[in-house]
Amino acid sequence: MLLNPSSVRLPTLKQIRDYMQHSGWVARPPGAAGTLWVREGCRVGIPEIAGHGNDRDIAQSVLERLAAQMQTSKEKLAIQVRYHLTDVTFLRAANDYKIIDTIPFEAAATVIGSARKLLRASGTTAWREQGEIGGKYARRGDDVLKRARMDHTLEGSFVIPVLVPLSEPAERTTSTPDEGRLQLFTSTPEPFERRVTRTLAQAILAVREIIVQPERAPTMNDLHDVVQRGVSREFCTALATILNEPSVAEFETRFDWAESVPAPHTMPASVAIESEAAEKLEIAAEKLKRGRINVRSTFSGDIVELRHLAGEPFGYVWISTIRRGRNSEIRVRLPFEHYQEAVVWHRAQRAVIVEGEVKLGSSRRLVVDTPESCRPIDEILLPSTH
Repeated sequence: MLLNPSSVRLPTLKQIRDYMQHSGWVARPPGAAGTLWVREGCRVGIPEIAGHGNDRDIAQSVLERLAAQMQTSKEKLAIQVRYHLTDVTFLRAANDYKIIDTIPFEAAATVIGSARKLLRASGTTAWREQGEIGGKYARRGDDVLKRARMDHTLEGSFVIPVLVPLSEPAERTTSTPDEGRLQLFTSTPEPFERRVTRTLAQAILAVREIIVQPERAPTMNDLHDVVQRGVSREFCTALATILNEPSVAEFETRFDWAESVPAPHTMPASVAIESEAAEKLEIAAEKLKRGRINVRSTFSGDIVELRHLAGEPFGYVWISTIRRGRNSEIRVRLPFEHYQEAVVWHRAQRAVIVEGEVKLGSSRRLVVDTPESCRPIDEILLPSTH
């Protein structure tokens, strides 16, 4: 975890109970004194609070006993408990000369306000990719924004931890035919809140790799590539506003993914963009406003199922995504060699981006039989010519 254990506050009793439930602990029927939780021969009791009992003292005691049973420090366990179902995004504004122990109040207000716009834009493009939102923000994305919290700022220039609580991962059931030659892999779809934080991460990465790092100004082909990954005009404008703040020399994002949901391990631990990039972002925002980017033939999401029958030249992957305002699973047919690559991506928790015509297959299920491309969304491929 990126959090400093000494800076993490004591979790509440409810957070401890939720963590234990998700970690395989089972609560016995409650008694007069409280509830006994058991796991693999270990036992931890949580007393009931009577009258005006001190919740904090009890939480401290339970945390210490739980840490002893799990053979870890109570400080590290406090981090796991508080954030086991929460994605934490660290937004860092740095300047070796102007931001040391304090930050100008106006600069802090700019960073916080623009960071909110970054998350809001990501909430909409996680629902439907588009080059310009134009005020038509997705309600589901705004719901994630309303539930987000800001933790206390951390030392190290100006660091804002943004907390995005995740919904319980939905269980996914699959039926396996009685056929020994069938290769089958399945996983649980990511919660929409994770899709939002992942979109924020991949959008920042796409901005750096496709818009900022090339020496030339971004082309429309470049913008098509970044919009596919969740970048919008509003996203570029908010990021440029932060970088144009005189007290900010660099803006960095880091992510601590909730342990309760498999993390996208191949995403960079952090992405930093220097203030000089503001001009390119403003150019990108203006082009996105004037030019229409069509990404209707593109969709992205995590792989939730893979199937291959021995001897067949094709394999099938199911992508959990959002299409026309609905959660959907789209089956994509891949040549066997490509399917084998998809198995590796699935194991690495790499979300994919697919280009191709979506059709209605049997039982009115969505299918793509001949995809133009299918690759990890974090795999940035710059065209050689524009």
